[in-house]
Amino acid sequence: MSEFTWNGIVRHGFGFYNPNHAAALICAAFPFLLGWKRRPWIGILLAAALLVPLALTFSRTGLAVLVFESALLAVLKGGTARKTAIAAIALAIAVFGAFGVLGRFVPDAAVENRLRIWKAGLSLCAANSGGVGAGQSGKLVSAFLLDGIECRTLVNAHLTLLAERGAAVGFAWFAFVLSALFAGRRRPATLCAFAGMTVSALASTVFDESTLWGFSDFRGYGATDFVLSWTSALLYLGFGCRLVSGGNRRDWLLASGCAALFSFLLPVCFADKAAPKVRNGCVVSGGADAPLVLYDPSWTISAMLPYLDEGFVMPLDPGDFSGPFDRIWYFGDAAEYSFSHPDARHTFFFPSEFFEPPSGTDSVIRE
Repeated sequence: MSEFTWNGIVRHGFGFYNPNHAAALICAAFPFLLGWKRRPWIGILLAAALLVPLALTFSRTGLAVLVFESALLAVLKGGTARKTAIAAIALAIAVFGAFGVLGRFVPDAAVENRLRIWKAGLSLCAANSGGVGAGQSGKLVSAFLLDGIECRTLVNAHLTLLAERGAAVGFAWFAFVLSALFAGRRRPATLCAFAGMTVSALASTVFDESTLWGFSDFRGYGATDFVLSWTSALLYLGFGCRLVSGGNRRDWLLASGCAALFSFLLPVCFADKAAPKVRNGCVVSGGADAPLVLYDPSWTISAMLPYLDEGFVMPLDPGDFSGPFDRIWYFGDAAEYSFSHPDARHTFFFPSEFFEPPSGTDSVIRE
């Protein structure tokens, strides 16, 4: 796995693979430390100490979230909390400046790419109200909607959930998040921590479903990242449930209305004819006579698209696929699956030099 760096400086993740995820968890502690009631100086000292690891993540979102949390806490609590918030923000900026992190606060490709990815993600949602499946959003927008950008998720936990699980699940999620935000006024520290994590999840896939359910191999990120990712997710859910418990009917109605707007209406504004349509685990393009496209793990959707100048049905994952298809196109070693489809017409793209095409072969493309 590659490290996250900036200008040759390694960004520390403190057990997380992604430093932005570490920053989100560190920021969640600040509202409680700044709002410490007994011996508040202890909380202030701990908060000051946490600024160093936060700065070492080199996360722009981390500093932005800290400023946001401090300002929100000052508004909710008033009084001396305002002075504490101003001091915390000033100290944070000083620490980030000392480590050279403030140099990251300029427009760059990472920011521009995020905006393009989010727009593509909304287009994907508009074309697939039922969702495209866990772990599929990044590779679909990379192949069909983004030119030269490769991403694994939509770099936004909420949007990734909406695109992969569909509008119904997205509505339930947004209703929960917004209800917690609307109902949390009586618990300012918890509300600030929850709001900060919500903002962090808007700028990064802090809660990555494919990572959370990767019990067997931890998605290649290691056991520590896996445990910390679950810690962040459970903390977020715990904060949210605590806040929702203090809500009322008006909070739920307002949250539901906004959730419907985000889940059903907003994606429609970004509808794009180029967005792939996913049905039954396949990208479907064209009519009923479209060929089935099979491929081995060495091929990506992006690599195959230049050869697909007509409609097709392409499984989201490599391997064989059953169904009554009259024509099947095979890429690479997927050619071996042709023997499982004796009644279909076959077209092979770059099969092994030792592969002998079966009867019913239309063409073999080797170069």
